[in-house]
Amino acid sequence: MRTRRFIATMAAGFLGAAVLLVVASVLGFVGGGQTTTGAVSGAYAAFKSSGLTPQQIYEKHAGSVVEIQTTFPGTYDIFGQQTGGGQALGTGFVVSKDGYILTNAHVVSESGQAVSTVTVIFKGDGAQGLQVEGTVLGADESTDVALIKVDPSQTPELVPIPLGDSSKVTVGEAVVAIGNPLGLDFSLSSGVVSATDRELQSPNGATISGGIQTDAAINPGNSGGPLIDANGRVIGINEQIDSQSGGNEGIGFAVPINTAVQVMEQIKAGTLPPAQPADPYGDGSQISPY
Repeated sequence: MRTRRFIATMAAGFLGAAVLLVVASVLGFVGGGQTTTGAVSGAYAAFKSSGLTPQQIYEKHAGSVVEIQTTFPGTYDIFGQQTGGGQALGTGFVVSKDGYILTNAHVVSESGQAVSTVTVIFKGDGAQGLQVEGTVLGADESTDVALIKVDPSQTPELVPIPLGDSSKVTVGEAVVAIGNPLGLDFSLSSGVVSATDRELQSPNGATISGGIQTDAAINPGNSGGPLIDANGRVIGINEQIDSQSGGNEGIGFAVPINTAVQVMEQIKAGTLPPAQPADPYGDGSQISPY
């Protein structure tokens, strides 16, 4: 089983499926131990003056954040031996009572190849780690947005997280991220918006405009999770970090929620254009996001 790595050291990299479940299991990160909820110090004052505290946001919305486990198909060599593939971990969040869940495209696809299976794990009050099968309705690698559907009759009561307006995000406002960094489920980190209107590189090399930069701690496994403002509204989907070490260095990026909503509606309507690899140099060459 090969290691799935979506963080490129010395450059922005993708976070979603970077944690191999088998590795996380060995380290005790997945399926055992205590749930971790740790807010980064220093950001509380910003919340205190502008709205909900990190604790209030967590208590209100953590149950709407889900863990996403995916299995990627392998290929077969000339000897009939399977190569590649593997299992990986990401995050998503509920956006409707009828079972729609937003996440990153790179959590459920790689280079246009969809995952074999998607398992959505609910860990809110009364969920007790309930696992249900999810269906990938669509994944747009140009914006790194994907939409998953689960059957509400098989899940706990679905409580969507309210969506904000990413066009109104301002530098300095307080935010929190909830997700599964390194397999540590239900983790909370807090910080501020460090910058807006960043240009992010998508998995297929396209440019995602309006990216949100934050210093809230984001690590492998956070990918696809919500970046939430002090009013308790999602303003972005945590997607990648800029790191020299491969871990959090306080420079994280999120896809703006306005872009994600637009893609989600296109997926629902079946009008999402086919993904096309970007040609940033205009010479037919392509660049790998990994």
